Amino acid sequence: MVNCLKNSLKEKLKEGKIVFGVTLGIGSPEVADVLGDIGFDYINFDTQHTSLSVETIQNMMAAMSYSKSTPIMRVISNDLGQINRALDIGAHGVIVPLVNSKEDAQKAVHAARYSPKGGRSWGPRRVSLRDPEYTETADKEVMVIPQIETKTAVDNIEQILSVEELDAIFVGPFDLSMSLGVFQKFESPTFLKAIKTVISSCRAHDIAPGLLAPTGPTEVSIKQGFTMINLGGDSGFIATAAKDAFDRAKAAVKTYSPTKAA
Repeated sequence: MVNCLKNSLKEKLKEGKIVFGVTLGIGSPEVADVLGDIGFDYINFDTQHTSLSVETIQNMMAAMSYSKSTPIMRVISNDLGQINRALDIGAHGVIVPLVNSKEDAQKAVHAARYSPKGGRSWGPRRVSLRDPEYTETADKEVMVIPQIETKTAVDNIEQILSVEELDAIFVGPFDLSMSLGVFQKFESPTFLKAIKTVISSCRAHDIAPGLLAPTGPTEVSIKQGFTMINLGGDSGFIATAAKDAFDRAKAAVKTYSPTKAA
């Protein structure tokens, strides 16, 4: 029986489901193994703002291969070589930074598709071991996810979303707020207007709107209309859990009574 590539994340989004994921930047297969066991809809391996190498990510993907989480990867830039390598090691989708125009989106799609649709070079490694029919399934299952993170991208959102074979986009809230002159002011009318514009356009084009970093309570992001929501990153989760445990331990010391203990 042939085990063909099946992108469950893409399928869930097409069904209109709200999905949740996490970004990894710590280069340990054990981290991917643990988080893959939780049940996130997707796990994003980030090469843009971390020191993760392609070799490390390939090992991390192998460690989580048993899980139901879809592996996707944020590449460094909108580059055919970067996109090719991400897909060849097993990513089911690529997040492409700084897509500001229709031409940028077309370039990303072209890099992720085999001829005659695109210019992706043949040479899948890990993926072809599991899917001998990868040439038939890749173009159907692989996702190209432009990142909308500038005022220019918001101004051009209709043109960007008119590009065929886009299933989702990710808003990069920190860079977008900076570009709009309201850095980290996620309740600013200027920022909220931009978000509303992007989500409205996504709905019109039947493309899933994603949020790549938390901007507040998840409930608010859902109400805004985001359907692909990143809940945070591995280092942030570790720091939050460790601080919580440490704070509770210090609080316990304050309430400790030697008399009661005896």
